[in-house]
Amino acid sequence: MPQRFILFLWVFPLAILLAACAPLAPSGGAQPPKPTIDQAKLANPAAAYCQDQGFRYETRKDDQGNEYGVCIFDDGSECDAWAYFRGECGQGQAKNLALNVVEAAGLADTVRIDVLAVGGGAPQSVAVVTAPKSIRALVEPLNADLPLIPPKRCPASYELHFTLKNGQTRTFNLGLCGLYGDQDYWKGMTVTPPDAFVKTFNKLVESSQ
Repeated sequence: MPQRFILFLWVFPLAILLAACAPLAPSGGAQPPKPTIDQAKLANPAAAYCQDQGFRYETRKDDQGNEYGVCIFDDGSECDAWAYFRGECGQGQAKNLALNVVEAAGLADTVRIDVLAVGGGAPQSVAVVTAPKSIRALVEPLNADLPLIPPKRCPASYELHFTLKNGQTRTFNLGLCGLYGDQDYWKGMTVTPPDAFVKTFNKLVESSQ
C-alpha cells in the first residue's frame, strides 16, 4: 500500500476528531463576552464602600508623597476612606458621633410601643406594649450615648412606634444593621441597640409567636 495513502488514513480521522472537539461559535460568528470582575472594588473595598453609599471617593497624597483616599460627603465634609469603612467617622464629622435616642426623640414619656413586622407586604402587628415595666425595659437601654455608625443598606425587619403622653408618635426602623429613622438627628446613620434592648425585644417577639 503506498505510503501516501497510509498517511491519509491517519490524518483524515484526526482532522475529523479535532473539528468535533472545537468549541462552537454562536450564530453570527462572535464569541460571547466573558464575565469581568471590578478590580478597583476588589482591590480597595474602602473606596467601593464610600461610592456604594452614594458619596464621592478621591485619592490624594500627603507631604511624603504617600497616596491615601478620602470619602467626601454630601454636606462637603470628609474623612479618611478606611476610617469611614470601619465606622469611625461619617457625614458631618471627622470623629465618632453618638446619639441618645431617648433624649433626641423624647421617649421618656412613652406610654405605648407598637411593634410591626415589615418587608413582606403590608406591615403586620407583632406586639403592643403598654405595661410600664415592659416599656422601661425597652426605653432605658436607649437612654445612653450610642455610637452612630454608617448604614449598611439593609432593609428593616420591624417598625417601632413609640406613642408619647401628648399623643405624638415616634417611628423607628429596626433591622440587622441596627436602629434608625428618618429624623435629622440620625444624620443618615444607625445605632447598634445595647444587648439589654435586644434581649427584651427578642423575648417580646418570641412570646407573640
